[in-house]
Amino acid sequence: MKKLIGFFILVSITSCSTVPQSQRVEEVQPGFVILDVLLYRPVGLIATVIGTGAFIGMSPLTALASIPAPHDAFVKTGKILILSPAAYTFIRPVGDRSFPYNLPQYKHRPIARQNNVEPYKNAVIPKQRPVTPTVPYAQPPLRYPDTGKGL
Repeated sequence: MKKLIGFFILVSITSCSTVPQSQRVEEVQPGFVILDVLLYRPVGLIATVIGTGAFIGMSPLTALASIPAPHDAFVKTGKILILSPAAYTFIRPVGDRSFPYNLPQYKHRPIARQNNVEPYKNAVIPKQRPVTPTVPYAQPPLRYPDTGKGL
């Protein structure tokens, strides 16, 4: 029984790799890791905060730039000013020297088509029925609450 358990443990350890086969494995230098944690990450955080402020400040101009087609000025501006520094700061593995860090592709469903087709509306709006206002009937008290005697 111990040999069988040992065999299954050995098979599970060898078959479950933590690094995907298609990913490059590079040696990480400890000096660069320290430099990355102490210098590059805080600078990336500051760049993210400044980019967020710039994005908010430039949003009226970005709205004007979104008027003509393809209407993606907010997406491009947000990707440049907010998502790229944030990905470099928070998503990039410690010690990774790749610059600029390529953002992972997010899989999302578009809410509008480019062929001027209306998007599918998931919301179902129920019919509203008129409600007549009623005044509650106020009954006088039958007895005093503190004595228990009737009126």
